[in-house]
Amino acid sequence: MTNGPLPSNTDIGDVDDNDDNSSSSEMKHLAINTLQHIQQLQPPHFIVHIFSNNGCFLWEWIRYMLFHKSSYNLQNKLLGIIFDSAPAYFHGKVEGLQSALEYVGDKEQRDKLIKLARSLDTNRVKRRHNEFWNGLCNDTYGSENIPQLYLYSDCDELANVKYLEELIAYRRQQMSGKERVWSRKFVGSSHCGHLKKYPTEYEESVGNFLEFCTAADGFRRSRL
Repeated sequence: MTNGPLPSNTDIGDVDDNDDNSSSSEMKHLAINTLQHIQQLQPPHFIVHIFSNNGCFLWEWIRYMLFHKSSYNLQNKLLGIIFDSAPAYFHGKVEGLQSALEYVGDKEQRDKLIKLARSLDTNRVKRRHNEFWNGLCNDTYGSENIPQLYLYSDCDELANVKYLEELIAYRRQQMSGKERVWSRKFVGSSHCGHLKKYPTEYEESVGNFLEFCTAADGFRRSRL
């Protein structure tokens, strides 16, 4: 998380586009490409569906561009966001980052990343995580009332259920209309493995959420 995108005091223009090793720059350009692609498709509406913390890092940039920079004129088309196994709370130990890297498929790349994780500045990692977590708890970019669905597990070693449920409860307090924050807890599924273990239940949860998001505004308000 050290080089994750968009610390709270950072502007998009502050990121060095020439830094090939900057994950922040990579996420910035991925967000730009994603929004440009959506704009080219000209859909009436769209939903963001992200996985794990990398997905959250991308969401940070998309949210920033849409609601802080007011770029792409897509704000009113975004109807909801789905968090799968995200966000993951960091406990302050670099070993936690190393365990996350075990999901990297390529062994050579995984070994390099684990070596890099061991060399990270722990204080910097903690500081970045606090910015990341607080940014998701306290949405200040104007997207705070967009419906959200959290899909998570009771035994996810990366996305700890205790912290996730605390965040969900807090978001329900912050948002106007508690029904805008949906959640589904699965039993025994691995990180980002809920669809594989519970395909029917997963599809049902997402389907019900999409129906809510795409319903007429008047109908949605009547349920809140």
